[in-house]
Amino acid sequence: MSRRVTLKLTLELLSDAIFGSGYSIPGGEDIAVYRDGAGYPYLRGSTCKGLLRESLANLLAWTGGDESTLDAMMGEEGWNGITDERRIQLTDLTLCDKPADPESCFSLRTFTELKDGTVKEGSLRTAACVRRGLRFAGRLCCAAEDAELIRQALAGIQWAGTMRSRGFGHIRVTAAEMPEEQNVRSAVRQAVCLYYRLRTENPVVITDHGRSDGNSLDTYGFISGPAVRGMVLSELARRDPAWFEAHKVGLLTDKTRFLDAMPSAEGYTPIPSILGFYEDKAAEHFESVVVKGDFTPGFKRAKIGSFCALDGDTLIYWNAATGGSTRIQRPEHQDSDTKMFQTRYLEPGQLFEGYILLDEPDLAEAIARVLNGTVWLGADRYGGFGCCTVVECRAVDRPAWLDAYEEDKPDKELYMMSLSPLTMLNKDGDVCGIDEAQLAGALGVSDVKVLRCSTSVSEYGGYNRTWASRVPAARMYDRGSLFLLKCDAAPTVEALRRLERQGLGIRRAEGFGQVLFLHGGLLRDIARKKAARETEAKGAVQSKARKQRLEHIEWIEGKASNIQKLLQKESISKLSSSQLGGIQAQCERAIAQDGNTGELYDYLDHNREERGAKHGAKYQKISELLHGELDRATTAEQRKEKLQWFCDLFDYVRKLPMAMEKEVQG
Repeated sequence: MSRRVTLKLTLELLSDAIFGSGYSIPGGEDIAVYRDGAGYPYLRGSTCKGLLRESLANLLAWTGGDESTLDAMMGEEGWNGITDERRIQLTDLTLCDKPADPESCFSLRTFTELKDGTVKEGSLRTAACVRRGLRFAGRLCCAAEDAELIRQALAGIQWAGTMRSRGFGHIRVTAAEMPEEQNVRSAVRQAVCLYYRLRTENPVVITDHGRSDGNSLDTYGFISGPAVRGMVLSELARRDPAWFEAHKVGLLTDKTRFLDAMPSAEGYTPIPSILGFYEDKAAEHFESVVVKGDFTPGFKRAKIGSFCALDGDTLIYWNAATGGSTRIQRPEHQDSDTKMFQTRYLEPGQLFEGYILLDEPDLAEAIARVLNGTVWLGADRYGGFGCCTVVECRAVDRPAWLDAYEEDKPDKELYMMSLSPLTMLNKDGDVCGIDEAQLAGALGVSDVKVLRCSTSVSEYGGYNRTWASRVPAARMYDRGSLFLLKCDAAPTVEALRRLERQGLGIRRAEGFGQVLFLHGGLLRDIARKKAARETEAKGAVQSKARKQRLEHIEWIEGKASNIQKLLQKESISKLSSSQLGGIQAQCERAIAQDGNTGELYDYLDHNREERGAKHGAKYQKISELLHGELDRATTAEQRKEKLQWFCDLFDYVRKLPMAMEKEVQG
């Protein structure tokens, strides 16, 4: 097994940069940058990978290196080489020293489009530029033998982001090897149930194959049991092949069942949102059709998110936060087409909690050692996605939802809920949904009937990297499907517990077929709903950006007419376009000097007072305008922002048709 090392990457902005997200904010920036949930900028791991790949290709070409090294380290198209131990893994690069106000990390810059040498009408655009001087840091994992080559390639990266040809995105990247992570020995020795919590550090893609296609990758709103299972088993096989071979029967069969990890909501025990709830248009009346037995005319299906908790008479609901990005694959040849890919992902900084059920308690120690520290999950985890941190892993008696919601006094009528996709096979081996005869046998009764239910159905497949092929899809009842069962006799508590632990139907090793017998009293008491998460930080960020953009645009458009008058050829004291450019250059110099306007004011005073009355008259009005705005700025940051606004104003006005007429030299 090749030893892997972790490099700490540090990126310093030597100029303003635009880490374009590919989106615009309605009423906000026309070119938006990637921001985290708190509004701070960051550089995507996938972007960093692309920059590294380009630099590494150049380095290998210049030094005559082996061209196969590039694919071995960066990966080939599709799934080829996905398990190669030389493949690198990257985290996002996040801001090192975060100021109190995220907006202080940005400056708004204005751009125009020229047509026939003049500004095209309606082309004024703004971009949020990440200010120079900011530093970002992240991690890169690679094979130890490749670390030096990676450092050399990173040193060759000098530009990042969009509009590089205009001077944006000049960067310096350095890398230093981090101390090797101590493999903390797990405190778990034996367990019949492991509980774990993990935090997403990078965007994570848990592929929803039903909603994905060739150029679009969608994600589930949780971390699926198969994704955790695949990661754990591959790590166990890689770390100790002999041990894995000796224990593979217990690991690969349904003796070990990996359940889905659901998004956490502080103070609540999560379960999938229960299907069958309806409400009126005013959302004042809330009821379950499975409990009630009929449908109230005029009611609509209630919006209750993907996960919920039952709290008295209230159903608390929430979703995992998801985001999206657009990526472009540059063509290898001039005659090749550029490909665009869209990806949906789980946002970083979220907690998910899951369980692993074990029939062989001795396996728990090895699994717990894998679920420790940094793990990589989901699709494209060699492309800047999938980094997670396991914050807790411990032995428990059973999943928490059993203590919170399960039926403890079973009657002839039972509410059975699917916690994961569920389908059974009939006696002929065909997929059949619920086989009542088998279910009766599992419950220890003679007969079971489904009286009422509320369900949805989807196809569930997957991808096996060992086989390099897709897993055959099967139609199953979705998570949250609810069934009201009628038994000929009340089953025992032991029978319910056994079925909740073992599950029903196919693919139980992957976490499918998990059921919960809901306490009937809890379900019948539910009369209203409440969202666990009322607001999103992004909305506030966008609102602030919108306000700032509008102020910027309105200011430029308001001042443009004044500047145009100073450029009118009819005016005796007309400024030339080149003279206005000289003032703009002084403003840019003042920005570079941390908002110090001393040299700018000296330049204006010299031209106004020392070069004759006719020449000085040209600078009088522009000097009054600059002093009027800049003298009101009380801090260096305020002056720098206003100076940048003046630069954008001058650049805009100088390109207007009126300003492009033949100049009359003064």
